[in-house]
Amino acid sequence: MPKIFEDTRQQVAHSDKHVTKHRWWAAHGVEVERVKLDAGDYMAEGSNVICDTKRSIAEVAMDVGRDHRRFARELDRAASAGCRLVVLVEVAGPYHELEDVCRWTAVPCTRCERRRMAACDPRGSMRCARFRSKPMQGPTVYRIMRALERDHGCRFELVHPAHSAQRICELLGVTWT
Repeated sequence: MPKIFEDTRQQVAHSDKHVTKHRWWAAHGVEVERVKLDAGDYMAEGSNVICDTKRSIAEVAMDVGRDHRRFARELDRAASAGCRLVVLVEVAGPYHELEDVCRWTAVPCTRCERRRMAACDPRGSMRCARFRSKPMQGPTVYRIMRALERDHGCRFELVHPAHSAQRICELLGVTWT
């Protein structure tokens, strides 16, 4: 039976975020074993690819913005292990290709939205009261993603959440039934 290793820091399979992937793997005869991974969320024995999943472009914006150093260290850990990290951004709707990220617009953070503050309005000129900065917008996120690909040897891909499990198998070289 083919096997995928899932990082133990990844939320459990029954969370809304990952249940679709785990159902697909179970239906297609792919075993998932939870182990601690040094980088990424998924890997397979004998593969030189590691997959990291992001649930939205907003999560990527946070990783390449506020958490940039931590994220770059993770990319470098994968590279030093002789692996390439592929970041799968699980998005539906109008985003199909990486270039589509340029059209993405950040939404107000929940704290500012609850207080009905215009500070987080991405189209406005005010700064967010919580983060003391303007939310990062699509063109900036796209440029940083491309720079990380160039400088750290990773790759970003957009994938519909319903196809994420299959794409992970394809990238890792895991066969399914």
